[in-house]
Amino acid sequence: MGTTKTDAPELGDEQWSQLFAFSAAGQRNVVKQTAIRTGNVLMVVSGAPGLLNAHLAEAVAKARPAE
Repeated sequence: MGTTKTDAPELGDEQWSQLFAFSAAGQRNVVKQTAIRTGNVLMVVSGAPGLLNAHLAEAVAKARPAE
């Protein structure tokens, strides 16, 4: 298992992202984990890197508190 820090999109006040690479049962898997803080809301999401990148902005928009 290994981790690599990656750039996170600037969607909130603070953000970080990392990739986890691991092997299990002879198969290699990669999972991306991203955390976004906007105001007092912290959202941490994990999943396939492509899917996470495609849907992250929409997820953050839904998690933001109404003003």
